[in-house]
Amino acid sequence: MLRRRFLAAAGAAALWRPSSAWAVEPWQPPEPFHRAFMARAIQLANTGTARGEGTPYGAVVVRRGRIIGEGWNRSAVKGDPTAHAEIEAIQDAARRLGRRDLAGCVMYASGGRPCPMCEGGAYFASIDRIYHAHDAGDITDAGPPQIMYCR
Repeated sequence: MLRRRFLAAAGAAALWRPSSAWAVEPWQPPEPFHRAFMARAIQLANTGTARGEGTPYGAVVVRRGRIIGEGWNRSAVKGDPTAHAEIEAIQDAARRLGRRDLAGCVMYASGGRPCPMCEGGAYFASIDRIYHAHDAGDITDAGPPQIMYCR
């Protein structure tokens, strides 16, 4: 009986692994430029789409010239309508920093301006600015996140 418990516990421990999303430091560009961060967000969007995990959106959260959180739309694979790229990136950054306050951070999001839910998430995480683009060479500064109330 004791041996069975030990083997069950050892098997569970062997199967447990920390989430790969935060176990390894995110990819960092050789030079911390706007285009490099946006290119990474677009790359994440393409990766997620190729995997069939959701619509083509990617996002990174940057603090002091380093990517601290990244995500892509995972709505389809998670079965979660809130698993947008921006929300995934905010959650990843908060996990890595061990806090919910992301003041001093900026977000780069592929596509157009983030939806009201994602912009609200950035607002409540205290992200300083949002940049968005369809192409890394055409970045738009959306300014600080806004709260968009339902009408």
